[in-house]
Amino acid sequence: MYQCKYKLGINLMGGSGLSVDDHVALLKRIGWNGFFTGWNRESLSEFAAAAEKYDMIWQSIHAPFTQVRYMWNDGELGVQVTDELIECVRDCALYHVPVMVIHPFIGFEEHNPTEVGLQNFGRIIEEADRQNVKLGFENVEGEEYLAAIFDRYAGHPSLGFCFDTGHELCYNRGKDMLAEYGHALCHTHFNDNIGVTGDDIFWTDDLHLVMGDGIADWESVMARIRQTGYDGPLMCELSFSNKPGKNTHDGYAAMGHEAFYRFALQRMRNITDI
Repeated sequence: MYQCKYKLGINLMGGSGLSVDDHVALLKRIGWNGFFTGWNRESLSEFAAAAEKYDMIWQSIHAPFTQVRYMWNDGELGVQVTDELIECVRDCALYHVPVMVIHPFIGFEEHNPTEVGLQNFGRIIEEADRQNVKLGFENVEGEEYLAAIFDRYAGHPSLGFCFDTGHELCYNRGKDMLAEYGHALCHTHFNDNIGVTGDDIFWTDDLHLVMGDGIADWESVMARIRQTGYDGPLMCELSFSNKPGKNTHDGYAAMGHEAFYRFALQRMRNITDI
């Protein structure tokens, strides 16, 4: 019988055709302990009700990230993006979701954190402090922005780290991100990929494969997580969708949701039992 000290969770995959209640019930029946979602404000109350009904952990809301680069620029758009993320923090508090996953940056060309950006992120951090919500800053492209935020706001109770195993392989070129930020680990995105396939890092290498279908060293991942002392849920972030020019996910899509969720859970049990 599988035994592990960690609770295991997964992102709710789109396109199931299921109601929120039926979708969460399916995860529960398969054996998952929890889930995370995006910031779909129309469905937040349904997620909360289903999590309570089926005794499931709703571990995080992934905040919008497509415009976070503008937070580092002076201007009204950066303020608007900041205000939106503050609203997401408040929704996490309202629905008792302990973690908001947040990207410090998006993009591959810029590498210059700014004072205005730090002030914008400071507004979010201060609100999260007030609301008792942990901010899981994710290791994405642009490590300079993550470092700048941690340098400026060290000691704030809401400042946390979301460790994305796949991003470590491609966006961070295999650098040990837990050595840098493991002291603040509050959330995980387990997924796999095959590293950087071209001369430069790019989003098409961020495959979000099922654990074991890429090159990640899961024994190392688990050893490093244990070294941090983190004992919260281990969440994976997976995808059915191919990136342009790739067919890596065709087999997943052919499974359908239930079979895929079962397959992914077995893989999670395999690696967490190392």
